[in-house]
Amino acid sequence: MVASAFPEKRLLWHPRQDNKFVVGGGSDITLYEWAPDHPEIRHVTSQLDLQFMKCFAWSPDPLFDDLMAVGLSNGRVDLLRLEATRHARNNVLSSGPSVSLPTRNSRACNALAFCDADPTYLAVGMDKVRGDSSLIIWDIHSVSPALSIPPKVTAVVDEDSLLSFRPHPRIPRADVGSRTDSRVLQQHAPTEIVSALSFLPNSTHLLLAGISHRWLRLFDLRSPVPSTTNVASKVHGISTDPFDPHRIACFGDGSVTVWDARRLPHPLVTFTEKDAYADGARRRANSTFTTIEFSSTRRGTLAVLERESTYVRFWDLQQVKVAEGTPYGRQSRDSSQSNRVARRSWTNLPWTTPAPVGIDPTVEVTPEPSSTLALADTRKTKNFTRTLASFALVPSPQTHPLTSNVMVVNNNGDLEVYAIHDTPKQAPWSARGDLAIGAGQSYKIISGFHDSEPPPEPWDILSAPHAHPPESVARSDQTREESIIRGRSKHASFGRGDEDGFPALVSNTGKPPANLAATKPGKSRTYSPASFRKYHLERSADRSTVGRDLLSRNGSVDQLAQANGEVSRSRSHRAQRDKSISKARRQPTRIIQQVVEDDISMVIRNRAIRGYGLNNPPHNTYVIRSDMADETTLPQLWAWIKHSRELFFAPTPRLHGYDFSYQGLLGIWQGFQPSPQPQPAQPSTPQVAVPELPSTPPIELGAQPKGRALSPSDDIHGDFHAAIIALRTRKGGGPPFWQPTVPTQKLEQRQFALQLCGWSLKEEDIHSAIKKWEKEGKHSRAACWLVFTKQHNKAVELLMRSKDESHNMMSGTLAALIPSGSGSLSKNPDLRDRCERLIVRLQDPYFRAMLTHLALGDWTEVLEEESLPLRERLAIAFQFLDDMALSTYLRRTAERSSTRGDIEGIIVTGLTQPGMDILQSYVNRTGDIQTAAILSSYVSPAKFSDRRVDRWLDAYRDLLDGFKLFHHRVAFDIERGQIIQDAVQHGDIAPFEWAPRQILIRCNYCSKAISVPATDGQKTRVWALFYCLR
Repeated sequence: MVASAFPEKRLLWHPRQDNKFVVGGGSDITLYEWAPDHPEIRHVTSQLDLQFMKCFAWSPDPLFDDLMAVGLSNGRVDLLRLEATRHARNNVLSSGPSVSLPTRNSRACNALAFCDADPTYLAVGMDKVRGDSSLIIWDIHSVSPALSIPPKVTAVVDEDSLLSFRPHPRIPRADVGSRTDSRVLQQHAPTEIVSALSFLPNSTHLLLAGISHRWLRLFDLRSPVPSTTNVASKVHGISTDPFDPHRIACFGDGSVTVWDARRLPHPLVTFTEKDAYADGARRRANSTFTTIEFSSTRRGTLAVLERESTYVRFWDLQQVKVAEGTPYGRQSRDSSQSNRVARRSWTNLPWTTPAPVGIDPTVEVTPEPSSTLALADTRKTKNFTRTLASFALVPSPQTHPLTSNVMVVNNNGDLEVYAIHDTPKQAPWSARGDLAIGAGQSYKIISGFHDSEPPPEPWDILSAPHAHPPESVARSDQTREESIIRGRSKHASFGRGDEDGFPALVSNTGKPPANLAATKPGKSRTYSPASFRKYHLERSADRSTVGRDLLSRNGSVDQLAQANGEVSRSRSHRAQRDKSISKARRQPTRIIQQVVEDDISMVIRNRAIRGYGLNNPPHNTYVIRSDMADETTLPQLWAWIKHSRELFFAPTPRLHGYDFSYQGLLGIWQGFQPSPQPQPAQPSTPQVAVPELPSTPPIELGAQPKGRALSPSDDIHGDFHAAIIALRTRKGGGPPFWQPTVPTQKLEQRQFALQLCGWSLKEEDIHSAIKKWEKEGKHSRAACWLVFTKQHNKAVELLMRSKDESHNMMSGTLAALIPSGSGSLSKNPDLRDRCERLIVRLQDPYFRAMLTHLALGDWTEVLEEESLPLRERLAIAFQFLDDMALSTYLRRTAERSSTRGDIEGIIVTGLTQPGMDILQSYVNRTGDIQTAAILSSYVSPAKFSDRRVDRWLDAYRDLLDGFKLFHHRVAFDIERGQIIQDAVQHGDIAPFEWAPRQILIRCNYCSKAISVPATDGQKTRVWALFYCLR
């Protein structure tokens, strides 16, 4: 159906879905054929000199494949055959047969509509004129012989026998007057304008009409005086849904409304171009639609075109259930509110009462349906180079095509076929880690992990003899430290030296700490399977076996490796897997497999079944290092957690009223509020007892201590300086032999902060570290620290001993800069400018930091070199910055870590409220709720409460339950319960009931509950029951 009141081009596809279409406009109609196999568009024929053409329609009659009805501006309708010029009769080639349907009064013909069920019915809509109807129903079966090529001469046949072959019900002939054409069956809508017409699919008697741009009217033509249903709505065009014969859409004044013909007073959904703002749409002033069409290949898809637009927009309509209890039947009967129609989309679920709609008072309101429509999605074609005049959706012979083709035409008559990839895609992701991707008739299942046996139980991991490499390492701390200082160790961890060559921390019975372990920024692990849209899919239902081959499984899945050698094999295996994946970049399935396996949820599952939890930070370090060799941030953080516990918790973290548990460098430097002075014990005992939790196996070195005694009441309660001195002297015993290079009023804080960092800047420790770095080939690092400690000549000699030519060249640059002295380049602008340009070109961060120090002499600029590990920069700050600059740097580092989600910043903030801000940013960046839930459980609710912690805990517990790791979730709850129980026992939080009471007392006489819930922690004694007074 085409309803045209404009002179632009109009495109109409074949009514029976053949590969033919017509383009009409001005005074001609052209027939084209589309050959999708080639592909090409072929010109078939044209009808020219159609003067005063106003609109046209294509007959669905299978006997006349090219029959067109053309409405003229004088009201006459001409029936003609487009392909008649291809057939010569009696050696004469003419324009072919034509039949005219005259009108009594001259006025413009606005709309034409053939009946799909009976193509001999033709509805004609015209402008209004006094004393005449504007809607005429014609029966054109009698003109069929005249339209045949060549014309058929038929004998006189009984009309009733001809009508017996036509579908029922037939439209009866009304009393239209003796002077009216005998082919006219009915006439309606006197003195009104008919702007749009459409028969309902599969119906011979239901006709929709847009009346006077104010009403949508449904005619039931089964009687000479048809019944009508009127709805106040401006209608410029109508389209019917081939999948649902009762669903219709109309447009007017820049909005599209979808109706159900059985319940016209209530629109199903109304939308405008404004509803596509999320897809980049921009509403234009006074914008109107020119064409709408339902798709014949996608159920619930409606295509629309705006005037002077360069694209066609598609809308997906999804049928949904209306929320129960929604009041209906309250729509206004005031026609003045006709423009208030319901708008529904996914953004305003659940759907509420539609806005009032103007309804004809003569029509009875029918009940609202139990289901309605909502806007599910929208998309558009590309932006064409010229403004489009019309379009038509190309039918597809396939049952489930992957694309929807649309044929467009501009005002110059240029044609183009565009394929929009609108195949619905499904990507359900099961809690077990399987990703199913479906598109069209193909689907693929990708597994996130491959388990041949059930995962190991948490108690099996802790009790396995080979599952405790950190324990053996911890027991040999002193021996390993001595080996590291002499430069013979190849394996290390935080506090004992590491692969970057930091000096080792002293053991409990040895020297002060001397660790300079380096760290690297954490790697973001935020992945999503939504990226599958750019991959080609295979028609296969087999589970892919490509991906991570887990470690050896002997009796359990992914058991922990034995000793450090197995860790090396795990790292080499991952490196080989990465190489194999890099070679298979051309295989989209393997790429998707890698994305699913590396998703953070799969990482969390893998850690959980390896024993990643609360009670054993060294084991957490081992789990992360063995699985991700390139990850250094998390292992260093867990190593710092273990190291801080060794400093704070032995024998108690409470000193002089201060609780130092999980405090960071900022709290040590600036101080924090002490706890209230403990009051003498009261003789009464608490009413609510804390339940005892089941016992667990012994924890490893550095695990959560179970006996955290309160600090004894003393005369120096609240003395932070005395508490810091007491903490510093716990390990090492004697006074320190290190002093900062700047005057300071917080010497003890600096000394203990370096100890908490795991660093030692004593002369002998720095000398040992420099020797080790040189032996390992880290000459730039060794030279940098020699320059920092003003050993310039040794730095030049060290670089000259290197076998790297770039190091030898840098030694010359260093030798040229040394005579100037630190910061003296400011007196030589040319030399300083050359030095700054050289710094930008250098790749080594230690060379950049060294030259920055020599050129500027400003330690703040050196600390801006973020390629240096965080703890190394902190050691530089505590060594060379004054008190005010150090405070500023620590606060700035904490703020940057919170903004960037750098979890290593917890070393500065500790597990405090600012530390929770860092964890939130870390979760936003990586999605690692597992680490956030574990770390926050140490302090919440023991030291403070935070709603974000509750959300992390709930999400992590739900994730473990989704993986069916119920025992691991219970083990996590038990470990967290032990921390809470310890906090209750030491007065950090008030006693509370761990679970709601399960006993309910009822009265024997009235069966009412006697128990009254306690309020504000007070128990209420019930003396009499309110109901029976017994």
